[in-house]
This record gives sequence, structure tokens and C-alpha cells, in this order.
Amino acid sequence: MKAFGEYARAVTNLGPHAWRFLLFSTFSSVGWSMFNLNFNLYLYALGYKQDFIGILNGLPSLAILALGLPIGMMADRKGYVKFLVAGAVLTTLSSLGLALSVTRSALLLYSFLSGLAGAASWVVGAPFLMSISKPEERVYLFSVQSAIMMGTGFFGSLLAGAVPDYLAGRWGVSSTAVMPLRVALLINVLFALLGTLTLLGMKESKPGASAAPGQRTTHPLPRTGKEMVLFIKLLGPQAMVALGAGAMVTFFQLFFNLRFGMEPGKIGTVFAFSSVTTMLATLVAPLLSGRLGRVRTVVVTELLSIPFLLTLAYSANVGMVVSSYYLRTALMNMAGPIQQTFVLEQVDERQRATLTSLGAMLGSLGRGGIGPIISGYLQVVSGFSLAFTFTTICYVIGALLFWFFFRRADGAPPASLRLASKTLV
Repeated sequence: MKAFGEYARAVTNLGPHAWRFLLFSTFSSVGWSMFNLNFNLYLYALGYKQDFIGILNGLPSLAILALGLPIGMMADRKGYVKFLVAGAVLTTLSSLGLALSVTRSALLLYSFLSGLAGAASWVVGAPFLMSISKPEERVYLFSVQSAIMMGTGFFGSLLAGAVPDYLAGRWGVSSTAVMPLRVALLINVLFALLGTLTLLGMKESKPGASAAPGQRTTHPLPRTGKEMVLFIKLLGPQAMVALGAGAMVTFFQLFFNLRFGMEPGKIGTVFAFSSVTTMLATLVAPLLSGRLGRVRTVVVTELLSIPFLLTLAYSANVGMVVSSYYLRTALMNMAGPIQQTFVLEQVDERQRATLTSLGAMLGSLGRGGIGPIISGYLQVVSGFSLAFTFTTICYVIGALLFWFFFRRADGAPPASLRLASKTLV
């Protein structure tokens, strides 16, 4: 009860900027859930196969690779809000373009623009939350934000499945036909627009404003060998997990449709209840980390997801697969906010957006680039089992690397606080 009381106090003490960002996350999550469920099915309905779908899902990584680092460095110097707004606007426009496009060239163009939107907004979201929260609030704020995205994803997934099913009945077509899926994608655009409106008028908070003079750095990039090694350790495990996720998560819609013949409505229901289980697990994660420590919580939950991932790869029992999908998703994602706060606390305040942008670059290369391309090829050659096995290997390596690098960090103060204490002494 004491732990839950601390949880409640931390949440109720959040500032107005935090609540507005949580509202932005709510609208964005509903829209993204609709897009995530229907977009690959839409591409398949247009006649495109998994190899091109994998390439199209991987293209946004090129924009993030090209622009993520300079945008992160500029955000570390100039502030975060303008980049959040620009990214939200571009997300709305690119989502509209993807929903209305049918040709390869147009789909490729708007997919690239969606990556540019990610480079402008995704890389600064976490540093922005760090800048508007106190150290004792951060684990709770990040967990609540993640839980809200998961919880609202429940409604987004249900809506994403219900819209094509309803329109198919009214129009006398299949729920996986082009037009019902296109309407669902257009509804996603509306939620993206609502999310953009919540950010307008938000005041800027420049990074480093609260840092002690001796703690500030004018160099967002690592400058010493020690800093470079730290950046590699922080980014390496995340890059491996992103590579594995790109080989699997991108294709879950097609997996349930092609292996079990599920229509969008049933897939939406599966995705929706997965969001609920993950939301509940995410809310519990800060309490678990208080007992195990943040590093142990991340590693233990990720490794516990592996048996359920393998069940997805090799089982033909739909009930077992759906249950394993729920458990794998919850275990693999519940400690994400804890890992995110841990990683960002290890670097100087004015390096956080740069670190996040580097993580987004590597993550997009794995999750949106190399992972889907490898998975698309493996699926064409041998189906989903081999592709999901590749994911398993990547997840295990990522979890073990994180444990190897930071197993002694549990209980130690963050690097930024150690630096501050040296400055004060």
C-alpha cells in the first residue's frame, strides 16, 4: 500500500505540460493502433507482397538515419516543443498521403515522410518528459505514459477492426478490401490531427536550464573515449531488440491473417486485449523495479518473454498462440519505460535528445529497415517460423548485453547525479 501511495502522489503532482503530453499520447496511440493494424492489410489488398511491404515499412528508417542525429543535436541546444509540433504535423500529412496512395512511388514517398516525422518528434519525446519532471517522478511518468498508450491502443485496435467489418457489411465487400481499410486509415489521420492540436501553445523548456553551471555541457555528442563507450553500451542492447522486433512486430497483422485466417475485426480484438494486458503490466513495473532494481527488472521480463515468442513461431494452436501473444507482448514491453529513464539518466542533460536520436536511428534501422527486410525474405522463403526464430536470437542477445553492461548499476545513483555531487563537493 505504501508503494501504491507513492505511485499516486507522483502521478497527481505532475505538471500541466506532462498532462498535455499525456493527452497527445492518447490521441496518437489511438491513431497509431488503427494504422498499425490496417496498413499492411491495405498494402496486401492493393496487390503488394511481403517483400515490398517489408521494404515500405523499412523506408522511414532512411529519413531517421539521415536526419535523426542533427535534429536531436539541435533539440538539445534549442528546445523540444517546436520539434514535437513539426513532427506531429508531418505525421498527419504523411498518414493522409499513405491512406490515399496506391502507386509504388507515392507509397514510398509518404513512407519516407513518415520517417521524417519520426525524426522530428519521436527522438525528443522522452527527453522532453525528462525536462519537465523531477527525478523521483520519472519512472512513474514514463510508465503512466506508456500505459496510457497501451490502454488507448485497446480502443484504437477495436475501432480499427470494427470499421472495416462494418463497412464491408454495408457495401457488400470483404473486410480486407481496399476501401474499408482506407476509411480506417483516414480515421487514423483525424486522431493524428487531434494530437497535434494538444501540443499547440505549449511553452518551450530548453535542455540544461536546471543544471548546475559545472554540470552543463555544450557538446551533445560524446567527446571522450569514456563517453563514447557509455553511449555504445546504452545503445547496443536496444539496437539488438529493435532488430528482432522489426522482424516480427511489423508482420503480426499478416501473421494472424495468413496463418489463422483472421479478419480485421478479430485481429483488432486480439490487439486490443493485448494492449490491456501490457498496460496493466507497465503500471506494475515501477513497483517491481523498486524490489528487483531497474536493470534486473528489464532483463528478467525480457527473458521471460522468450518461451512465448517461440510458441508464436511454432505452434498451430490458435488459442495457445493468442495467449502467448498477450504474454510475450506484456513481458517484453512492461519494463520499457524503466529502461528508458535509466538510459537517459546515465548521460548529461544536454545529451539526452542526441542519445535518443542515435537510439532512434539504430532502432529504425533495425525495427523499420533491416528487420522487416530480413523477415520479409525469410517469410517468402520459409514462412513465419524462421523469421520469429531470428527475433528470438536478437532478443536474447539484447537482454544479455544489457545485463552484462549494467548489472552493477542497480542501487547506484545515476551518472548525472554523480556528476552533480562532484560539482557540489
